[in-house]
Amino acid sequence: MSAAWLQADMIEHLGLEPGGVVFEAGSGGYNAELIAHVTGPGGRVVTVDIDPWVVRRTRRFLTEAGSGRVTAVEADAALGAPAHLVPRGSFDASLITYNCWDIAPAWREQLAEGGCLVLPLEMGGYTRAVTFERRGQVLHARHFTYCGFVRDQGQQARNIPVLSFLDGGLTLRFEHGIAADTTGLEEALRGPRHEVPTGATMGANAYFGSLQLYAATTLSGFCRLAAHQEPEEGVTAIAKDRDAPAIVGDASLAYLIHVQTKDGDSPQDKEWEWTVHAFGEQGPALAERLVATVLAWDRHVRADDNDKHADPVLTVHPAGTPDDALPAGDVLDKDLCRLVFRWPGRDVPPPRSAEHPGADVVTEGV
Repeated sequence: MSAAWLQADMIEHLGLEPGGVVFEAGSGGYNAELIAHVTGPGGRVVTVDIDPWVVRRTRRFLTEAGSGRVTAVEADAALGAPAHLVPRGSFDASLITYNCWDIAPAWREQLAEGGCLVLPLEMGGYTRAVTFERRGQVLHARHFTYCGFVRDQGQQARNIPVLSFLDGGLTLRFEHGIAADTTGLEEALRGPRHEVPTGATMGANAYFGSLQLYAATTLSGFCRLAAHQEPEEGVTAIAKDRDAPAIVGDASLAYLIHVQTKDGDSPQDKEWEWTVHAFGEQGPALAERLVATVLAWDRHVRADDNDKHADPVLTVHPAGTPDDALPAGDVLDKDLCRLVFRWPGRDVPPPRSAEHPGADVVTEGV
């Protein structure tokens, strides 16, 4: 069961009207009945799940306590709803209730023009429940909510490359789907550590999820460095079982952490500074790239002292869309779609193919 506030948030952003017909991927029954309650007596919900046990349980619950307006189907939800259950060829809205590494074409194709699709989308391993509005073959993001769900199964399930270093003390997760060449990195991690403070600070309970997402969608070579031992036992300052945004180069690595610079009796008296640590010959250059990323985020995305943050303009285009048909921005290529991010203050030229030097394209998948 998802948190009640998150269920309410996602259903609200579907923009449902009385009598609406809605597709739900990932069953359980309760959330589908909430949707049916919002759409009223004239509404209908088609909920699809790949797990036979979940579908049987859902049908039992719907029979015992349901509205009679929810249909549970056993199938791979990435394929959408069975054709005979799609009203007039399209749903008024669609809701996905599990983490999605990719966006299935069926979800767009079965959605009415102007309809909303809400799904928890993984971008560099960071998840946001994104509300999309369909405009032709393009999905336009309208809202982002910080969240996390169980990962998808079926044909959209992903294996994320994970490499281990220093006898399992550190691991690198390549959330975009392709592991970088890490030859010589083990030796570099046993060498000296280069440290660069960014000058960007934050107080207690500050939200920095937008920084993680900004780094994941604008930096080539992005990965996540996780520590599996206490800082005093290893070579990083990352807390045990936590991870940090990182980038890799030729036998080199840089990662971003926050270091406490002020202490006090109350949370208001405490302060942390974003600091970059790096290893290897290219470490200083990688560190400067991370520092520049933090400062750009601090200047343009971290909007004000009330800890409000600006979201990117995000559009999702079908896989195979040529570069010259995409808007300017940072491109994140997945197997089934192409994501284009336009962050505040970031001047990015129109995308070029990944094989061309200098392309602002991050390729996910094989």
